[in-house]
Amino acid sequence: MKIITCCKIVPNEEGITVLPNRELSTENAPLAISQYDLNAMECGKQMAAETKGTMAALTIGSSKTLENTKIRKDILSRGADELQIVMDDAHSFSDSLQTAKAIAAALNKIDSYDVVLCGAGSSDLYSQEVGIQTGTLLNLPVVNNVTAIRIVSDHTLEIERTLEDEVEVLEVTLPAVISVSSEINTPAVPSMRDIMKAGKKPVTILTIDDELPSYTETLEQLAPMQQERRQEVIEGDNDEAVDALVQFLKKEGF
Repeated sequence: MKIITCCKIVPNEEGITVLPNRELSTENAPLAISQYDLNAMECGKQMAAETKGTMAALTIGSSKTLENTKIRKDILSRGADELQIVMDDAHSFSDSLQTAKAIAAALNKIDSYDVVLCGAGSSDLYSQEVGIQTGTLLNLPVVNNVTAIRIVSDHTLEIERTLEDEVEVLEVTLPAVISVSSEINTPAVPSMRDIMKAGKKPVTILTIDDELPSYTETLEQLAPMQQERRQEVIEGDNDEAVDALVQFLKKEGF
């Protein structure tokens, strides 16, 4: 089975700082694979091992991000046999449909595949739309929020989706696009051997010619207003203390 796993490189959230004007600064934040895509990569690695198949990683972003040797090795150390890259400095890919069109165009450049795996969403935007839009653009079966996958045959998967009040079991004919939930597995930490082998794996630069207009515009991105805790304390455990608490909550609009 040939598996393509999509992953996005994002600023590590632990390194993002809030400026005095509440704007977010990623200037000093190190790059990392989106946390939800780690689940997709782990899933792809397991499926490739079970079917004695292959997993290729596909990522799209700026040359500044994707020329980073450390990032490439990190992707390739997580079970990918090869890395497919689309470097594009003309677009920010902050729009889900724009990203989906770029992924679909890249997949059209790849000879063949059985399964395209995506994370539930990206750690930076978390729109939860890219996988669905990619499958629709490619006219392929697409399922999101997948919590379990069982391989029935080379052409069929049995998939579980955990919904609010039920577990849905679907049979999906391949090729298909699947977005996995973070509940599907716990991503393994690459071993030193995996990291060393990653540097010898092939990296292919893909060029796409499709037009990629942006369909949304981010006007501003601000951190929430910070407010100090009131620390109102009502002492006692008698009826008067209870009445005082009730009156305080009513005053505050609760």
